[in-house]
Amino acid sequence: MAGIEWPRMLLGLVLGRRLPRVRGRVRVEGLDGPLTIRRDRWGIPHVDAQSATDAWFGLGFCHAQDRAFQLELLLRVGSGTLADLIGRDGVPIDRMSRRLGFRRTALAQLEAIGPDVREVLEAYVSGINQGLRHGLSRPPHELSLLRRPPTPWTAIDVLCFVGLQAFSLSSNWDVELARLKILTEDGPEAVAALDPSYPDWLPVAAPPGAPAGATLDRLAADLAVFQGLVPFGGASNNWAIAGSRTASGKPLLANDPHLAPRLPAPWYLAHLRTPDWEVAGASFVGGPAFPIGTNGFAAWGITAALTDGVDLFLEEIGPDGASVREGEGEVPCDVIVERIAVKGGEPIEERVLVTRRGPVITAILDDSLPQALSMSAVWLRPLPLRGFLDVVHASSFEAFRGAFAEWPGPTLNVVYADREGRIGWQLVGQLPRRKRGNGTIPLQGADPDNAWEESFVPFEEMPFLSDPQNGWVATANAQPVPDGTGPFLGIDFVDGYRVARIGEVLSGRDGWDVAAAQRLQMDVTCLPWRELREAVLGLSAEAAADPRAAAALDLLEEWDGQMAAGSIGASVYQAFSASLTRRLAQAKAPRAWPWAIGEGFGQIVPRTLFSTRAMGRLVRLLRDRPSGWFADSSWEAQAVESLTETMSTLEAAYGTDPSAWRWGHLRPLTLEHPMAARPPLDRIFNLGPIPIGGDSNTPMQASSGPMAPFGNPGFLANTRCVMDLGNPAASRFSLAGGQSGNPLSRHYGDLFKLWQRGEGVPIAWAESEVAAATVATLTLEAESAKD
Repeated sequence: MAGIEWPRMLLGLVLGRRLPRVRGRVRVEGLDGPLTIRRDRWGIPHVDAQSATDAWFGLGFCHAQDRAFQLELLLRVGSGTLADLIGRDGVPIDRMSRRLGFRRTALAQLEAIGPDVREVLEAYVSGINQGLRHGLSRPPHELSLLRRPPTPWTAIDVLCFVGLQAFSLSSNWDVELARLKILTEDGPEAVAALDPSYPDWLPVAAPPGAPAGATLDRLAADLAVFQGLVPFGGASNNWAIAGSRTASGKPLLANDPHLAPRLPAPWYLAHLRTPDWEVAGASFVGGPAFPIGTNGFAAWGITAALTDGVDLFLEEIGPDGASVREGEGEVPCDVIVERIAVKGGEPIEERVLVTRRGPVITAILDDSLPQALSMSAVWLRPLPLRGFLDVVHASSFEAFRGAFAEWPGPTLNVVYADREGRIGWQLVGQLPRRKRGNGTIPLQGADPDNAWEESFVPFEEMPFLSDPQNGWVATANAQPVPDGTGPFLGIDFVDGYRVARIGEVLSGRDGWDVAAAQRLQMDVTCLPWRELREAVLGLSAEAAADPRAAAALDLLEEWDGQMAAGSIGASVYQAFSASLTRRLAQAKAPRAWPWAIGEGFGQIVPRTLFSTRAMGRLVRLLRDRPSGWFADSSWEAQAVESLTETMSTLEAAYGTDPSAWRWGHLRPLTLEHPMAARPPLDRIFNLGPIPIGGDSNTPMQASSGPMAPFGNPGFLANTRCVMDLGNPAASRFSLAGGQSGNPLSRHYGDLFKLWQRGEGVPIAWAESEVAAATVATLTLEAESAKD
């Protein structure tokens, strides 16, 4: 890491350190009364406020002090003004934002939210704006390099942020595009053969250990509708453990959500205290909420549910360019002309069509798809919002669940535990009811039978689980419940290997404590290899004639099945799996095979969920070996050729000595900052590379995918938390990086080493603990009373 010090020192000499003000007194606008921010040695703020709105003000103030440039990017992406900051590179993002209409939806949603919710949003953005003005010595380095001042926030920007997060965590629309690509290039037989539907032998979230059931019938039903319409051309972990299975006799709750390896992390650790409630945990920068946290009585944590709240529709644009066909006639669209400012260039006018199903999005994609496509999404509706804004008050599992009756944000699995001993799980978010189809592929918008019903699935029908007999509940982006249980949720879930391994370990012992839960978060056991081992090692006779294939088998036979950073066998396994996965796809989809294994659609959608779901398909096919898959070859021959290719790939890239093929060194992790795309800024803003273990299917998530098995991991646990309801002081929290987004702050990467080891830091709870942990105190005083 020493090599990055000189570039950072030079940045400091030229632009100064620009650290936040963390001591003394500051007069600000927008407070009811005085507010105290005490920070510990890790930069974690403890906010003491006299009212709820002042507490959310304090969180916004701290976000602005430590994450000003992150806030600027979020605001601009949500409003479609990124190109005005960074130039033409931001135009595709702005087009996406303007076409999807995050800001249009937010403007309408502002009228639908309750006055108390709006008050919270206004307090939070007031804190951001005062933090930008009074909490920083000068604007952040990134904005100075770009020669722009920070942009003030409004409540509209928070609602844009909610929509943006819902969009980014949507599990299905990119997969619909991939299916459409395979259909148009290689036909419905290719989709039926290659679609990585949920493996029916892997478990679901509830009840723990239950089989998922088959889902291909749903896909076949949609294919039957689609086939006559298109001319064919050819993921997070969380779990709660009941007190009956813990060392303290009180529940434990663990959470490690997986997002892209970005700096700073989207999470920000904090503790808010008011006369009526308090909360501590991981807030999400851009909103007044703690998706992971505790209020002293209850604790909660999230994973992406990957349910299907988005559908795409094939649209026939009328000759006037402002209408679409519906039935036998043409229906006018709303036509919106968006003017996109471009730094250093001429403004661009973007013409947006909005159908009755939703906005036409095709122009934001590359020219990979010939059809015009519109999008329907729950989060494009102006719906009331509560959810995480209310959970800070939860005093029972029922009250906790009730908070999410109004939650139009991303669909999530939220696990729960409280100090009275209850544990549970609730799937939150809203889902559509479809007149026809199941949302697996785009259907024709001209047919009114393909539309959504007016009302969504009632919250009372959403799955939940309370106090299971086995004493634990876990989710990991797997299928939530078996097919046929409750409302239709979708089919595009990730392989269930992570939740299977978590359940295996949770069931295998009692006496759980924080340290044991942290070890499970770092588990790198490869369950797919257990299923593949016998079949692969059984190829020894066929591989004997090929020295390279035989050498690969020898390395795999010695492997212990752990995706450890120092493992050689893990590298061989990854290269072999990627090679055979590609061959399987090429055999059935010779034109569109990249999309079948995760290729995306340009800058907006660089890869799809197929990339994280390839192993279930590979295991199923290699186990069953269906006849006729390869036109002029056998399963055994293809597998042996993949073993040979594995050795050639590793030798060409990393040398002929296998001792140099350690997994974590071949596939290291770099935490990437948005400003670090070009040198020398990468040496200032990035952290790493560092060796890291794990892959898509281990509890310690570090996903690369078959398109680039040795690329920088696409997803990882940006934060890890384990909360002990019996002893809050024992709870531990970590970030991949640190609290600050300022590369010259000691809090930019001071949690990174702890994160690498699977360790964490406490967030002091009791007043005596907060006082003892405090190293800096800032008092905010009201400049004038609020009207």
